[in-house]
Amino acid sequence: MNHNMLLICDTCGVEVHCRIGMSNRDVQPLSFLCPNCTTSISIILGGGHGIQLANATEGDLDREKAFAGGYLFQDLHLDFPIWSKGYVAGDTPFMTAMQMVDRDKHTARGIHAGALFRERLDVLNHYGKRFEEVKQLLKLYSRANKELFHRKASEFLEGEHSPSLKPEDLNVLLYKVLSTVTAAFLEDETVLQIVRGYPEIIMGLAQQDWDAYTAFHSEIRDSGFLHNLQKDCLSLYGKIFELELYIRPAIFLDFCTGQEHLKTSAKISRLGFENCKDIYKDLAEVFGRQLSLVAGINNLLHRGGHNAFLAKDGGALSSLAKFADKNLSDKLKYLDDCWYKIDSCVLNAGVRNAIAHYSFEYDETTQIITCYPNKEGLKREDGTELSFLAFMRMILVLFREMHYLHHLIKSVYYFEYLIVVKKQAGLEHSVRQRGDL
Repeated sequence: MNHNMLLICDTCGVEVHCRIGMSNRDVQPLSFLCPNCTTSISIILGGGHGIQLANATEGDLDREKAFAGGYLFQDLHLDFPIWSKGYVAGDTPFMTAMQMVDRDKHTARGIHAGALFRERLDVLNHYGKRFEEVKQLLKLYSRANKELFHRKASEFLEGEHSPSLKPEDLNVLLYKVLSTVTAAFLEDETVLQIVRGYPEIIMGLAQQDWDAYTAFHSEIRDSGFLHNLQKDCLSLYGKIFELELYIRPAIFLDFCTGQEHLKTSAKISRLGFENCKDIYKDLAEVFGRQLSLVAGINNLLHRGGHNAFLAKDGGALSSLAKFADKNLSDKLKYLDDCWYKIDSCVLNAGVRNAIAHYSFEYDETTQIITCYPNKEGLKREDGTELSFLAFMRMILVLFREMHYLHHLIKSVYYFEYLIVVKKQAGLEHSVRQRGDL
């Protein structure tokens, strides 16, 4: 369903015909710049308060004039990218988006792409109301009161859950919460492959050379690296939840991955690049630290020791600790024939550096970001452009990678709880028995 209305800018008085595609979200906050004077105009639909406007007043829409294209025009939709440049009858954001879907993604499991996307949005709409609750719940996991975490997590998930407060059972509860609330952001098949694959890799390494694996395990555990990395990962979920309104159109691009150029020509129906920019460098930082786990396992697989790096540029790194100190782009060089496949579009080091060092410009009218990743003295000439939508897509893809590698942390911990601790306890018991004799 679409709602057509006339908005009169409070600043310059220009009239704008707005065609708003309705989302299933209870409250729909939309915003755009006045095409004449660039005043920020916001519209909030739903919530039982009617239509709330800021910096604009609703006028009487002359439908004949509107349908003839006689007004300045603005398409808006919370869930879909906006490709329109002017009014065309029938070319709503929803209909245009459906035409952009890749041919091989029109249906999956007999379900149309539009219905699949709606299913993911329904999950987002449902848990979006509880994101603040989830953020507090994730903070409880790292604190001393495990009974409180267990109680609140069980209440959130509903149903019956083990009353155990053992680390392995609390770990399961934590990742059930995460899997539930992040389902809309992820691709189901990839998650299933990863969840099944990590334990097999870890178990295989331990069976092949127990001492080599436990040396790796002990270093990342005893140094506090694993604990701190998990804590940092958990801190990012709340930040992603806060950007849910901006990420929705980026999720839709899962259905048109064969048309990458579409990301540069579409807009998001909500202003606020400044609210989103910092999460990318935060994700990149944590992802870079997660690569130490990937590197340690890679070295075990190829050379039998977590510190055994392949020589690069005339020499080899002496330890995993040295690898951890490398910058992100350098780390990728040391992941030879890597077991974990890192998509080349997961990370754009130039964009990351430009955002981190505030070497960028953002045009809110066009929603184009111009990044200047290179040192140019006093000048800014060698810029790279990308759209706000493309940037949000980069955030979504990098969040997925962070989440997938967070599952690796879960698997490492679970192996410790179920195998390492019990085996060490058995050895200690055996030693005590021999001592008694």
